[in-house]
Amino acid sequence: MPRAELKDILEVDDAIATSHSKSIRIAYEKYNACNAAVRFYDTVVAEGRWPKQYQGVTVTEIRQLFISKTVWHSLYVPCFQDITKYDDMVAWLEATGDDVPDNETLWGFDKPTYLCSDLKGWLEARKKKEKKEQATAKKGQASAKKVPQKSNVKSHKKK
Repeated sequence: MPRAELKDILEVDDAIATSHSKSIRIAYEKYNACNAAVRFYDTVVAEGRWPKQYQGVTVTEIRQLFISKTVWHSLYVPCFQDITKYDDMVAWLEATGDDVPDNETLWGFDKPTYLCSDLKGWLEARKKKEKKEQATAKKGQASAKKVPQKSNVKSHKKK
């Protein structure tokens, strides 16, 4: 199937699909547009409305309208599959609303364009911090259990 026809059928924004920007915000936009195209495809197929002449389309082919298979699996999936756990990063990536953190606050450094490698580092640091906090919380719970409880039973001494 010609790519242009597939983009038309899936209602893909060509400007997003063909962008060569390395910006993490554009990558996130591509990731979301790609997933939307796959969901659209699944819906149309389930409803029996997918054109018969294009029956052999795969999810990989849809993704390749936006990015190569290698980049999808090596960068996009590790960077974005769990990103919704981090509201502050999602707000920054989407750059909408009043709650968008500034670059320095969110990233810890400022630069004109952030890349997937920056986000991978940010995610690793955030996950390490979360593990450390969980370990500290578990230690606190464990030590609280070990503290001997005072007995309400009064001891009677012989006089």
